[in-house]
Amino acid sequence: MLINYDFYDIHALIVFFRSTPEKFAAYSSSVREIMGLLKSYDGYVPDNAVRKMFRSDYNENDTLISWVLTDNRYTANLRIIKNESCYKILLRIFEEMLMTYDDKQRFYLLCDASHNIPLVLADVKKPKKTVKAMIKNYRKRYNDSFLRDELKIL
Repeated sequence: MLINYDFYDIHALIVFFRSTPEKFAAYSSSVREIMGLLKSYDGYVPDNAVRKMFRSDYNENDTLISWVLTDNRYTANLRIIKNESCYKILLRIFEEMLMTYDDKQRFYLLCDASHNIPLVLADVKKPKKTVKAMIKNYRKRYNDSFLRDELKIL
């Protein structure tokens, strides 16, 4: 399991990839590592999990994500995200990113459509309608079944 701050970090990573899609390939092993963590939904809550996973691939020229080098000290509003469907949604977003990163236009639209989803999942009690609205254009243009199954169980 992850905490809301890890979801915020995932949001920041998707924003980074939206602004620099050409960098995604260099970080794909870290993305796969995060996907492994999302799949292993269990009772363990690692500290700064997303940040630590990205450190191994971090390039010092990528100052936009230099925050991965610093452990976050959680002092307020700390919540464990317990809803397993939230993990499945994030996992599916990363799967789609891995499948589409060679198509820059599609990848950009995917990142643009999904970058706020981790924030919504962490902070909104009933996120389904909001997520559907966010991905509407991506679905219409590229993949009409994107997140369809995952949202059914949300």
